[in-house]
Order: sequence, then C-alpha cells, then structure tokens
Amino acid sequence: MLIKQIPEDFVVEELIDLELNENGEQTYFWLTKKNWTTGKAVSTIAQRCHTSMRRFKFAGNKDRNAITKQAISAFKISPEQLKRIMIKDIEINVIGKGNIPISLGTLRGNHFTIIVRDLKAKVNSKKLAKLKSKGFPNYFGEQRFGYGNTHLVGKEILKGNLEEAIKLIITYSEGSNKDTKIAKEFALKNWGNWKDIIVKFPHYMDLEKAVLNWLIQHPTDFGGALRVIPKTMRRMYVHAYQSEIWNKALEKCAPSLKGNPELPIPGTDTKLSKDKFSKAIVLLLKKEKVTLQDFSSKRIPELSSEGTERKAFVKPKTLKIGKLEKDELNKGRYKTKITFSLDKGAYATELIKYLFS
Repeated sequence: MLIKQIPEDFVVEELIDLELNENGEQTYFWLTKKNWTTGKAVSTIAQRCHTSMRRFKFAGNKDRNAITKQAISAFKISPEQLKRIMIKDIEINVIGKGNIPISLGTLRGNHFTIIVRDLKAKVNSKKLAKLKSKGFPNYFGEQRFGYGNTHLVGKEILKGNLEEAIKLIITYSEGSNKDTKIAKEFALKNWGNWKDIIVKFPHYMDLEKAVLNWLIQHPTDFGGALRVIPKTMRRMYVHAYQSEIWNKALEKCAPSLKGNPELPIPGTDTKLSKDKFSKAIVLLLKKEKVTLQDFSSKRIPELSSEGTERKAFVKPKTLKIGKLEKDELNKGRYKTKITFSLDKGAYATELIKYLFS
C-alpha cells in the first residue's frame, strides 16, 4: 500500500467557518500549494509582502508532498498586494476581509481525496463494517512529529534539559539531504564552537542558523536560543511528546476499548484514574522519568500544557471508496480513489493505514 507517491495522490481542503466584514483588518485567502510546507510557503509570501510572518495566521500545518488548500489570515495586508504575488506551485485566492485572525478554532475539519496505490486487493469487508460501526483508532499521524525527533525535543524541554533540546534541533540528521547531513554531523562533533558550526550550514537552514546566531552572541543561553524559534513551533515540540505518549497508551489499550471514550492527553491538570489507559500513561511516563508536573515546563513556562482529552476512535463522514483499477505507476498492482471528511485533529493517513494495511 502506498499513498503520496505523487503529490496529486493526496488532496486535502480545509472546512472552515469565517465571518466576513469588508472593514476588517484581516485579509483571508486560500493558500493552495504543492511541494511546500505551510510554514515555508507562508514565510515566502510574507517576504514578498516585505513584512513579518507574524502577521499571517493559519489553523495548522499541511503536508508538503500533497496538494493542500487552507485558509490564511493576513493582518493589514491588502487583497491587492496578495493578488500580485506569483510563486511556483503556490496559488493565492482572496476570500474576503474580517476581524478575527484564523486559528485552530476556525477549522471544522478537512475533506480528503486520496489515491491509494500498490494494492493487491480491495478493502476487507469486516474492516469496513467495523470502521462504520466503531470508527478507526484516532492515533496522531506522522505529521504531528515533524522531522521525526520533535517529541524528543519536547521531552528535554519539559525536563529542563535545554542544551540537550537545542542539540537535538541542531544535530538531528535522519532523512536529511547530503549538505544538511554534513552540516549537522559537523555540529555534533564540534558542539560549542558556534562560529565554526554556522558557516557549515546551508543558507536554506534558516531556523538552525537563527539559533546559532543567538548562541554566537550568548554562548550558553540555551533558553534564549529556544525562544528564537517561533512559539508555534516550540509548542509543537511539547505537543509531539504528549502525542507520542498518548499514541503508545492507545496502542496498548485499543483492542479492549468499547464505544468512543475520551482519553486523557497528559498535562499538568490531567486526572488519571485506575482504568487501563490511565495505567498505561502512568507506566510510560515513569519509564521516561517524566511527571505530570513536568508539563508546567518551568524553564520555558510559555510552553506549559494543562492537558486535554481526545477521542479514542473517530468515524469518517461521506466515505466513498472507488473500484480497483490498474496502477500505472506500480506494475501488476492496483489503485483506488477514496474520499471522505474528518473532524479537525483526526489524521487521514491513520484511516488509510487502518483500511489498507
């Protein structure tokens, strides 16, 4: 089973609620992109507008290897200014104006059109029936974990090991291209020699270079170096760690869960009981040497998290699965098209894995 073999195989469009006001200071627009991360696309648009990325708000990050359509708000940026922007593989369509910047609360969900490739057979009928009656396990998908080690960065932040957190950001190289890998390996071997390290980093590694520039001026201020990173991204590290713990606990408990319970995501206000899921959370945190109080993030308090709850299972809406067809990209195999909508926070990749793995 393959998804995202080409960007056109994975199309996602946000379902949003917006109140328009022609006198508002926010300009709303649809950002349709391919082969761009949301962050890089928005930062490039901000550069073309000769302004700060902080003026732009959105509900969440969308996949790079996909065609994605999401709503963006731009503070005191005119529609005319946005309409003039031309960037390869990015399309901007102005929606209108309003008063409220876009946030997670703006988002109702997402609609997906996905081509699943490299199949041998159609969906198992028992799995499909179970999906319709109970839903699929609501795991956080791989997108939640960024470059692969964001949860580890989050754990070190919560434990107050800020130098170790910065080291993970600067030196983690799994999946990197050749130039990036060379730079990050050099950084690991020469840790602390910030001026020598920064010259090895390619120009496109702007986040890492911003952190290193801070360390050149303040060689041991790892808290300050972290704060160079945009707050939304810093929060992503902590959220990734919470998600990792929650996923592992659900994996242990999913077969025995009935109905669609709301299960606790660990944080400072989380109340754990004696049920199987709570016990799994306790054991996982104990193994990690992390306590619920650590989620106060004492050294970087703006990243503290009270915790919340998440549905154990989720059902897709308007689910349609097409017929099997010959897969032109994978000889001797089949493909199918699947369309559906999910509430915000649920991951299409997890539904696809459930149905086709």
